[in-house]
Amino acid sequence: MKRFSFASPIRWCVYGMLASLPFAVGGVNFFGYLVLLMALLSGEWWRAVPQLLRHPMSLTALIMLLIVGLGTAHSLGPHHEALNVLNRYHKLLFIPLLMPFFQEEKDRVRGLNVLCGALLINVFLSWTECLRLTHISDPIYVAGMPSPGDAVFRQHITQGLLFCILVVIASALGWQARGKRRFLYWGMALLAAGNVAFVMVGRTGKAMLPVIALWLLGEWWFTRAKKAVGPERLVFNGYPHSGQRAKFQERWVLMLIIGIVLGSTLWSLMNPSTMLGTVLQEVRQSHRTGADTSQGERVEFWHKGVLLFLKHPWLGSGTGSVLTLTQELAKNETTPVNRLATSNFHDEYLMWAVQFGMPGLLAIVAFFMFYLRAGRQPGLSGQVLRGVGILFAFGCLYNSFLVDFTEGYSIVLLGGVLISL
Repeated sequence: MKRFSFASPIRWCVYGMLASLPFAVGGVNFFGYLVLLMALLSGEWWRAVPQLLRHPMSLTALIMLLIVGLGTAHSLGPHHEALNVLNRYHKLLFIPLLMPFFQEEKDRVRGLNVLCGALLINVFLSWTECLRLTHISDPIYVAGMPSPGDAVFRQHITQGLLFCILVVIASALGWQARGKRRFLYWGMALLAAGNVAFVMVGRTGKAMLPVIALWLLGEWWFTRAKKAVGPERLVFNGYPHSGQRAKFQERWVLMLIIGIVLGSTLWSLMNPSTMLGTVLQEVRQSHRTGADTSQGERVEFWHKGVLLFLKHPWLGSGTGSVLTLTQELAKNETTPVNRLATSNFHDEYLMWAVQFGMPGLLAIVAFFMFYLRAGRQPGLSGQVLRGVGILFAFGCLYNSFLVDFTEGYSIVLLGGVLISL
């Protein structure tokens, strides 16, 4: 009698998690618990355990969970906060849990299309909110937001990241597709990118658009570089070595476009009338007057994080200690921004460095290093991993994506689905 396989039900539950990601925390949790239960009951997963323990990405995720768990034993914060942080990082388990069930390209492509479809619905709704054709946004997300459509089912930081993920995945699908589907995917990417650029008030997504542009330029350049240059390409229209001249011209075009991307980004940062330009304005305002501004808060949190890391550089201050320690630093301060305490530094690297010292910092750096290394895979999976890996590694410099719910699940689900054993 043929043994029952959990592989197909697990994959469909993962598709349910991906479809729920832009909309419902409950959906992600519900399907996630089913995946966890079925994977642990699955003989296929247990047979893959030796491979998982040798795979650098899977092993790194497990080591990170171990570090967080051990950090609860010597935490300088309250025990309940340590358990809360441990619970928020348990999503790392989904990388080794999912990898054995997504080794077929067709299953990966289906998962990417499910996520794209769910995100595309969100993009359309954001545009209709912006054009005031609909009024469905939850008031808890739009309170105080000056632009309709800036937050629909998720707050603007989360929505900005999700839309940027759609730009990356749709671009990669369009790159690999043939015929009319290519235009469909590129249209999705442009619709999402336009929303981030012109509808979103949040600055997280806007800061990522230049990174996506540079990633696309890099993909274009290395794709051309990989193409074999046959002898027939060395002579063109009777002129020898025209292939080398064409490559030289392409290199200059590439440098020019990179210069335009970087120059326009710098201009936007220096121009006070743009959303990115307000970043420097708010930092200066907090520095000069001590006022509590959004970006001034971030800089203050980073400053406190560096001080705490230098105080306990080797083993850190333990899981869930951030709020307690920042409260101690803030209690003798006098200005509004300096009196702020936080449980989230808005920098994933600092979160790991402060709580777990050098081992934690090395672990989070290794996590993104192996994530990007997995992007060496051929085809669509490798291209998506390169794009989202760069996005996540860059975004974690000014947000704690891994500890956050939707952002963290985006990282681990895409990793678990796309990384090969």
